[in-house]
Amino acid sequence: MDENDLETHGTFAHQLPPTYNSISHDPKWQAHYLDRISRLYQRDKIHGNTAIIMWSLGNEAGGYRNTDAMYEYLKDHSDLPVHYESAIHCRRICYDVGSEMYPSVQMVHDVGEKKRKQRRLNDRPYFLCEYAHAMGVGPGNTEAYWQEIYQYDSLMGGCVWEMTDHAVLHEDGSYTYGGDHGEWSHDSNFCVDGLFYPDRRPSAGAKIIRFIYRPIRVSYLSGGRFKIFNTTAFSEGSRYELTFDWNDGTSHVVIPGAGPLSEETVEIPLGKQTDGSLMVLVTARDKKTGNVVSEEEIVIKQVVQQAPEREKLPEFCSLADGKAYITLADGQVMTDAPEPVLLYRAATDNDTDATFGRPMKPWYDQKQELVSSELTDKGCRNVFRITNKKAKFLMTETWEGTEEGILVTCILHCTSGRGTLPRFGRSFRLDKVFDLVEYTGRCGESYCDMKDQFPIRKVSCTVADMTEPNIRPQESGNRCDCTLASVSDGKVRVTFQAVDRPFELGIKPYTDRALTGMKHREDEVRTGTYVTIQRFQQGIGTGACGPGIMPEYTYSVKKDYALRFLIRTETL
Repeated sequence: MDENDLETHGTFAHQLPPTYNSISHDPKWQAHYLDRISRLYQRDKIHGNTAIIMWSLGNEAGGYRNTDAMYEYLKDHSDLPVHYESAIHCRRICYDVGSEMYPSVQMVHDVGEKKRKQRRLNDRPYFLCEYAHAMGVGPGNTEAYWQEIYQYDSLMGGCVWEMTDHAVLHEDGSYTYGGDHGEWSHDSNFCVDGLFYPDRRPSAGAKIIRFIYRPIRVSYLSGGRFKIFNTTAFSEGSRYELTFDWNDGTSHVVIPGAGPLSEETVEIPLGKQTDGSLMVLVTARDKKTGNVVSEEEIVIKQVVQQAPEREKLPEFCSLADGKAYITLADGQVMTDAPEPVLLYRAATDNDTDATFGRPMKPWYDQKQELVSSELTDKGCRNVFRITNKKAKFLMTETWEGTEEGILVTCILHCTSGRGTLPRFGRSFRLDKVFDLVEYTGRCGESYCDMKDQFPIRKVSCTVADMTEPNIRPQESGNRCDCTLASVSDGKVRVTFQAVDRPFELGIKPYTDRALTGMKHREDEVRTGTYVTIQRFQQGIGTGACGPGIMPEYTYSVKKDYALRFLIRTETL
C-alpha cells in the first residue's frame, strides 16, 4: 500500500476544539494536497501493476474536501483502490476501502457481520491500518483479531505499529529517548514502539507476530482428528511438510492437501500419555526452502501433581514474625523478598488507558502486615493484611512439611475494593550467585493473552535471560504454564514445583519495586535473585495506543484465589 506523505497533527494539537479537518477541508490548501498526491503517483506509477495493491491518501489528516480532490486525481489516473483511514473522522467515513486504527475486536466482528452503524464500512473491503501497538511488552491479544479476519472475507488484514524502536544511540551503547536531552516538549519513549529493538534484534513481540502470521494452522478436534487450515492466499498446502512430535517421543509426518484459504481434516495416530499428560508439537517446514515456518504446540491434556501427604515442617525452614527463612548449604538462606506478596506489576507501556493514564499506579502503594501467626501440627499458618489505594485483602498462608518438600498454600481474599487484580504472586530472594535457572514451561516471554507462540519445554538459562532488554525497563519475562522451576549456584539447587495447576514464573535480578522507578537499561542493577511464583498476571493488551486488556484476560478483585507449590532444596 503506497501512502502519501500527509499528516496534520500540528493543526490537531494547537486549536480548540481539536480536529484534523481544519486545513484538509480548506480550499486554500487544495493545490498543496494535489501537489503531494501527484508527486506520489508520478514517482511510483511504474510499480502500479506489480508491487502496489492500493494507494493511500495519507495518515491522520482528516478530510474531506481536499482528500476528495486527491481521490479524484488517483481515480483519473489509476484503477487501483484508494485507502484513507482518517476519513473515518469526517463525513466521508471511507473511500474504496474501509479502515480504522485500533478498533476493538467487537467492532471488527461487527464489520464482518455487516452491522456497523457507519454503513459505508459494511459494503467494501475493510483494513486495519493499525491494530496492535508494539510498545514495550506485547502486543497482546493479537490472535483475537485474526480469528475474525479469517472468518469474514471482507476483512483484509492489518498492520502492527510498528516495525522498529526509535531511540538515540550513544557511544557507550546506551539509548535515550524523549525528555533525556533537555526538550521542553516531548513524547517520552513513545517512539520506542517497535517489534524490533533499535539494533534490529527481534523482541518477543516480533516472535508473537511471526507466530500469528504462520501459513499453516493446526487445531485439535477429537480422537486422532486434527483440522489443518492453509492461511495463505496463493500457495497449496502441499508446499509444506508437517511433523507431529508427541511428548512420548513418537512422531508422524503429514503433507497438507488444503488449498489456499481452505481447510481439511486429517487423522493421525495419537501418542501415549506421559505422566498423565498428552501434547504434540507441530512443526511446519517449507519444502521449497527447507525453512521451518512455524512451531505450534497443542496441549490435549496436562496433569499437575496433587498435594502430597503432610508431615512436620523440616528444621531448616523457620518462620519468624511471618517471614520465611530456608537455610541452604554453606550458611546461605532463601528468604522472603522485601515484598513477599505481589499484587502489582511494574507498569508495561501497554498498561495505560485511553487518556494515557496510569491505572497501575494505585496498586504500587502496597502495604503488608502480619495479622496473626500460629503453629499447626504440620507446620504453621500466617494471616496477612495487604492494602493499597484500590483494595484491601487478607491472605492466609500455610507452610507444611511433606516427603517431597515444603508445601506452601496461599489463599487471597478481598475484604473491600472493586475492579481487576493485576497479579497474585509469592516472591523470594536469594543471593545473586544463584544465577543458573531451569524450568519447564513456555520457552519465552509469555502472558495469558500472548503465550501460544512459545511451546512448553524444559529450559536452561541464566537470570539475565529471564527478562527482556526493553529500552524503558518494565515488567517483562513472565513464563506461563510452568510446572517446575529451579535456581542454583552450582552447589545448591532450590526447586519450586506446581501443585494442582501450573504457575506463572517470574525471575528477576532486582525487585519489582526497584523496577517501577527505572527509566533506562543502565538502571537495571542486580541486587540478588528474586523468584516469584504466581497464580496469575493479567494480560497485556495494546492499551498504549489501542484497546486495553480483554475481559477474559483479567481477574476480578472480588474472587478468592489459591496458589499452591512445593519448595525443596538439594546439594549438588
